[in-house]
Amino acid sequence: SVLKRFQQLNAKVLLSEDGHRLEGKEINMLPKLAEIVEGLPSLEKVIIIASKPDSHSKDISCIRNSCFLDEFLKMGVEADGSVPPMKFEQVSFSHPITITYTSGSTGLPKGIVHGSSVLLAEANTFFLNFDSDRDSRLISIMPAGTIVWLMHISVSFFGQTLVLYEGAPYFLNPTYFWDLLEKQKISIVFIFPNVLDEMQNRNFVPRETQNLSALKLIALVGSIAKLKTYDFLQSILKDTVFSSVYGIFMYNSFGN
Repeated sequence: SVLKRFQQLNAKVLLSEDGHRLEGKEINMLPKLAEIVEGLPSLEKVIIIASKPDSHSKDISCIRNSCFLDEFLKMGVEADGSVPPMKFEQVSFSHPITITYTSGSTGLPKGIVHGSSVLLAEANTFFLNFDSDRDSRLISIMPAGTIVWLMHISVSFFGQTLVLYEGAPYFLNPTYFWDLLEKQKISIVFIFPNVLDEMQNRNFVPRETQNLSALKLIALVGSIAKLKTYDFLQSILKDTVFSSVYGIFMYNSFGN
């Protein structure tokens, strides 16, 4: 599926880790990268991000036009070791900056091109709709690669604090998720409704002494939330706003 999406773009540059850990297993990405690169003749450079200190010992010669990230960055260094100043260019609102894909539920996924105006749309969402500011702390219970990960760019752009979490937030103990919100003083949560459904079924609720006063908003993403999910949240978080922001494939993280 990765190959099919990139073939639609005639991609010229590909960035990827050499591997990652998933559910306790080490996943080697290099064989997959080699297969993807062979199917993309348009690629001019493949930049591999080392996931571990010993990653550079891996043989990447089978991946055409590839190099590790640190090698690529050295290409921009002058002979005397200095780095040339960055150049900024003013572009129009329609200038493309990102492409996101539809889910594919009604046919092949379609690439939606978004311009730089999306930053204003996200500023409107975060600062006005979500009533956040530079002191806000957000947590995203999202697997890497989902559309919501584009939100992370915006959070950095606004100077807010982002907390990332991978895996089931209730795996370690029944109150771990709520403990995390309390410890990190989280103000906004992005989470799948089915995760909250599972918490409700298992009665994984905050402790009576839990201090969640910093929590202002829970945004339910990815799918339509059931009425019982809202009832569950209302019963345990009476002073928190709940928002449903599913369907963001088409308008790229809350609008363009």
